[in-house]
Amino acid sequence: MYIINSLFVSVVGASITVIVCLLSAYFFYKSKSIFSKILLTIVIVSFLFPQESKVIFNFVVIKQFGLMDSLWAVFLPFISNLFTLLLFIQAFRFYSSEIDDYTELEGFNIFQKIFFVQIPILKNYCLTAFFTNFLNLWNDFLWPLIVLQTDKKYTVQVGINYISKSLIFEPTYFAAAITISIIVPITIFVFFQKYFN
Repeated sequence: MYIINSLFVSVVGASITVIVCLLSAYFFYKSKSIFSKILLTIVIVSFLFPQESKVIFNFVVIKQFGLMDSLWAVFLPFISNLFTLLLFIQAFRFYSSEIDDYTELEGFNIFQKIFFVQIPILKNYCLTAFFTNFLNLWNDFLWPLIVLQTDKKYTVQVGINYISKSLIFEPTYFAAAITISIIVPITIFVFFQKYFN
């Protein structure tokens, strides 16, 4: 159950993060106004604070939305990621403006550009962003421990901690849980490694 919960959080969370940051990066790439530069500066400055300092604010927001003890609460506060945003902004700078102009002449809207043109071209960037966010969500311990209250909804890292502190401690189960928590991300990386060639 812990593995399924972690896979849901990591896959869905990383996918949403990639899409949100891709759209945001495209806005900052296309917009040359002073407003977009100020907005990007504010975004960068907001991420200079460590995640631990935002725990109380995130907790209050999640509680007001009624998402406590929900798997959605584990990744929703982190769908905007500075590393992913800057990665895509940098990717768009190397992205040929001629292709962008051609898609506009063909009458593509923004979503057609992103899903039919940009994602295939920026495939390696998308996979890098996906794996980075996947691993961050997979290895996260503090935030799931705070928002998840039912043991059946625990992620792998919280579940391993729960097993290690249980009244009947089974070293074999504990070792198996740690092994699986390592094998899953390695297996996914090996499976998709061919797309980096």
